[in-house]
Amino acid sequence: MNEARLHQGTIRYREAGTGEPVVLVHGLLTDGQLWREVAPRLARDFRVITPDWPLGSHQLPLQPGADLSPPGLARIIADFISELELEEVTLVGNDTGGALCQLVAAHHPERVGRLVLTPCDAYENFLPPALRPLQMLAHVPGAVYLIAQSLRAW
Repeated sequence: MNEARLHQGTIRYREAGTGEPVVLVHGLLTDGQLWREVAPRLARDFRVITPDWPLGSHQLPLQPGADLSPPGLARIIADFISELELEEVTLVGNDTGGALCQLVAAHHPERVGRLVLTPCDAYENFLPPALRPLQMLAHVPGAVYLIAQSLRAW
């Protein structure tokens, strides 16, 4: 496992293959292992980089105060690409990662050569459908606390 140190914190990643860089971006509540069957196949022809983005299943916390809003996460992806000095990256996004890739391409296009979107969030379809009710609950005082408590192991 490799690590990239950004000002927002450390991002762990796996790397395989040689050639043009492909950076894979998973969605919420998963990590780079989402790509475990895809990455080796791509690595036959490309340099495949599979980070564990800070989307709920990463092992290393970011710095306190790191911006985890969608634009902040897009900045983390762009900073990661820059830290690895990658050029003409093929950015591949899945689920919420696809929405983040779109933000990277729109706001930080300087190192992105291509964009591949697998089934993902786009436009007003942001946050997976299963999590959308949680958006409404976020406006109810105390609801987030109660949900968190219900997920605790007793």
